[in-house]
Amino acid sequence: MGAEEYCDEFIQKARREREQLEEVRHSEEVVEEETKQSIYDEVVTIFGIPVLFCDHSIIEDKVLMRMPNDFTARSEEEIASVYFLGSRPAYVFSNGYLNFMVAFNWTNNVMPDTSIFDFTKFAKQAIERIGPKAHFMGEDKITQEGNSLSILQFVSQTIDSVNYNIMFFASLEGRLLIGSVTFDQKYAKRLVPLTLEMVKSFRIKQEKEEESV
Repeated sequence: MGAEEYCDEFIQKARREREQLEEVRHSEEVVEEETKQSIYDEVVTIFGIPVLFCDHSIIEDKVLMRMPNDFTARSEEEIASVYFLGSRPAYVFSNGYLNFMVAFNWTNNVMPDTSIFDFTKFAKQAIERIGPKAHFMGEDKITQEGNSLSILQFVSQTIDSVNYNIMFFASLEGRLLIGSVTFDQKYAKRLVPLTLEMVKSFRIKQEKEEESV
């Protein structure tokens, strides 16, 4: 066997081993066990990767949300490279190796807290108009520490895949805050419960918390 043939065989073997490892990481058995975990556990495994979670102080230190501890704010250039079509979020958090990211847009639209739940109806209509292939999967309306949080789940068709979207709305200092978590639908069984728990950890800091930072 020549050196070139040996090299090709080595590459093919490495590729097969990598594919087998990916199959195991995303197997039904692995996902079934991982969905029993919580982001409040000491360590969480996501497709076999151990991840630590912690509360992040974000959006000018006005909001707390539990995310992987190595999630960092992406630069404007990085955001532009991902969101090159349509409006771009002002804040994006990710770590580069997990299959999802968290994005926020703190708009200038006046939105009192008491209007958040009603606004969700208009948001659904807007999503349906913009993306006629959007299919809604669930809706939650919760109140945490006196603040309203509305959550929409839907799938949408892109050019080359189907995305699962978890979009949420809150009023921050009287202005509409829109958050979203997006990932490929093929990862939904593992990531929906995980990211939904993250979204539900969202809370607006109270004045005492802001003063102590």
